[in-house]
Amino acid sequence: MPKIKRLSHVVLYVNDLEKMTAFYRDVLGLVKYHEHPGRMVFMTPDPELDDHQLALAKGREGDAKIVAHIAWQVETPADVKAFYEKFKAHSVPIHHCVSHAYEEMGNTVSCYFLDPEGNRLEVYALVAERAAERMNRPLDLDKSVDEIVAQASGLASAPAH
Repeated sequence: MPKIKRLSHVVLYVNDLEKMTAFYRDVLGLVKYHEHPGRMVFMTPDPELDDHQLALAKGREGDAKIVAHIAWQVETPADVKAFYEKFKAHSVPIHHCVSHAYEEMGNTVSCYFLDPEGNRLEVYALVAERAAERMNRPLDLDKSVDEIVAQASGLASAPAH
């Protein structure tokens, strides 16, 4: 049976192609690999791996939202925290921060945020350590990386009463 290995690409209809291209380039660090001027931009984190993982296409109608969210995996929880700090510095709206508990993969350190047109995006890293109780937990990414990992894993010490 065939298996999906990873996200290939996502296409978003956008209202403001230049503003959206600048956001994905300047805030997420994607590279504009190719474009059809005024109509479509193809972006990737690494042109040697993919010619595009995200395509932005002019033509969104009104306030229609076309995706639930797009997730980008990063290497470490420290990378998620670094993006969180960058989002705050760029006044990017943070939707929420959470640890998702997966049966096989472990837990995540996830930060959900919004692009300039209100699309929900996620950056996340996996955390191998976890408590026996498998559950999603809210995260405070203003804490240190060690504290964030402890929150995500469920191994944070119980608050004193």
